[in-house]
Amino acid sequence: MSEPTDLVTPSSDVSVTEGTKRGTATSRIPTRTQTAIARRMAEVRATVPTWTATVDVDVEELTVALTGDARLVDAVARAAGLALLRHERVNGAWRDGRIETWSQANIALAVDVEGENIALPTLFDAGTQPLAALAARRLDVTQRAHEGALRAPDSAGTTFALIDGGPDGADRFDAIMPPGTGACLALGAPRRRPWVVGEQIVPRTVVALTLTADHRAVYPSHGGAFLREVARLLEDPREVLAA
Repeated sequence: MSEPTDLVTPSSDVSVTEGTKRGTATSRIPTRTQTAIARRMAEVRATVPTWTATVDVDVEELTVALTGDARLVDAVARAAGLALLRHERVNGAWRDGRIETWSQANIALAVDVEGENIALPTLFDAGTQPLAALAARRLDVTQRAHEGALRAPDSAGTTFALIDGGPDGADRFDAIMPPGTGACLALGAPRRRPWVVGEQIVPRTVVALTLTADHRAVYPSHGGAFLREVARLLEDPREVLAA
């Protein structure tokens, strides 16, 4: 997904004011980047047999403990990176009739640029980087994505993808993984929900994590174990928060 991040709005928008039950129609010519994204996502949907699974995760303790520039998405990236190193099949892909896995967890972070483009800069080596370093990288690439200053090396070497719906997004959703990866994780918006703690039902901050995986490379047994590991790391965040 390292296409040029051109955000130029075409000047050839066409408005049709003819009478219609649908009102005025506006036709927009997409940018080269939008066309490339549409083509690649359509190719993934058409050629990759995927399955999805979701777990709900109590992140109350984690969100209270976050400090500095670190945000929930950084903690999820850190937990996913740790889990990918422990579940190598999820950190891989189907390539040329073979299952290829990698020793380093490089997570592509989806960045929505003004609703006009999706950039996928890489959080390199997320399995070993401390949370503060991941937060700093996320801030840097997000800013440069909005400035149109990302370059091809910024999005190189991805082994997995993380798509953050944002605090105002859907509670849960499934995402389309980028070409070349075998799985991606969608992070739903955190919500206050009733949760069982011990023998009591109490309000907690909960997020839904949805894994989309290529069934050729990642089976439900692999993906399920990975999701449970990510959930465990987030619910007991000591390892995620460790320097």
